[in-house]
Amino acid sequence: MPTPDPTQSASPKVFCNDPSHQSLGQELYKRSAELLEEKKHTENLLYNISEAVIAVNLNSKINIINKATEDLLKLTAEKAEGRDLDEVLVLVNESGDKIRAEDYCFKPQDITIQNLVHESDGVTQYLKLQSTTIKNPKQENECIITLTDVTREKVLEKSKDEFISITSHELRTPMTIIKSYLWMMENAKYGELNPKQREFLAKAQGGVQRMLSTINDTLNASKIDQGELRLKIEEIEIREFIERIDQDFDLKAKEKGLEFKVSIDEKCRVVYSDKGKLEEMLINLLGNSVKFTNTGNVTLKVTKNGDSFVKFEVSDTGKGIDPENLKRLFHKFGRIDSSYQTVAEAGGTGLGLYIVKNIVENMGGAVGAWSEGLGKGASFWFTLPSEYYEIPQNLRESAILTLAPVLETHISSICPM
Repeated sequence: MPTPDPTQSASPKVFCNDPSHQSLGQELYKRSAELLEEKKHTENLLYNISEAVIAVNLNSKINIINKATEDLLKLTAEKAEGRDLDEVLVLVNESGDKIRAEDYCFKPQDITIQNLVHESDGVTQYLKLQSTTIKNPKQENECIITLTDVTREKVLEKSKDEFISITSHELRTPMTIIKSYLWMMENAKYGELNPKQREFLAKAQGGVQRMLSTINDTLNASKIDQGELRLKIEEIEIREFIERIDQDFDLKAKEKGLEFKVSIDEKCRVVYSDKGKLEEMLINLLGNSVKFTNTGNVTLKVTKNGDSFVKFEVSDTGKGIDPENLKRLFHKFGRIDSSYQTVAEAGGTGLGLYIVKNIVENMGGAVGAWSEGLGKGASFWFTLPSEYYEIPQNLRESAILTLAPVLETHISSICPM
């Protein structure tokens, strides 16, 4: 019997005929085909999704873009991949400030930025940007950016705001004329009125005033939404300013049998604000407190808030607010009433606190509200700068013109000529 040659290995033919090996090979081939199909399916989904999607690495270099991004950037994927994101995607906010990748990529939390402007070939688009950080298959951090075209919605919103603004202006003129004629009747310019006529006149005046307040609130909200809020910062003597409001609200409080109290901290001498807007805000908050308080008192307190701010706080002993509803207060149309009776009693547009919040924040301050619950009264407050350096940068140019004599006096006292 011949001796087997140890240098010769097992026949490949025998290996391939092993059923277990054949089964393993078929399974591997099948799984590879499935993975390839899944990969192609995922790439097709990403490529054809309607939103623009961009993936960038830690160096802000583009890893991948989809078809919507190609259309947005007017650039093919082959030419975009590997390039710096800021080089191919130029975005600015509505104020014209450039938004860079570092502003929204690789942040601790997901980022959403509304109303970004992108221009390409003379076409302006408004985009909503969302970004998040993920781990790619290589376990490397990757920023995924989604851009949604909101141009149509922005155009419609602008048209709506313009319509509201124009309509409100057109309504205000005839209402002002009606108010003037009612004033002449009240002051007996063309003859005395009997008691019944005076009763009807008072109701007509109240209705006209409510309509004018609604129109003014609507116009103010429209200006805020369109970024057209105009503010003129002045140095205001607090005590002198409050005295003007004090008398009017003292009378209104007494009409309801309420006590109106004013408290001003001696350290609170001046505040930097738009005088007209400050008066509007205090009238709004005090008016609300008087309206929703039937017994007790309404208090206006002015105190220091840190070294460079003044806090105006209006508190009452009125109907109070459910703490669950406090978060809704400063939103547009953020009324918390739930019955027709309450709506009819309250009146108004639900815009007052929204307007107060935006005016205060535009002047560098903050707003807030507190209540222990229904029937326990409420407190509304806002802060404004008491030092010049706390005035927002974008308002300082107009503030400098207004405060020129004041600043000159301060400088002269420090550096006498």
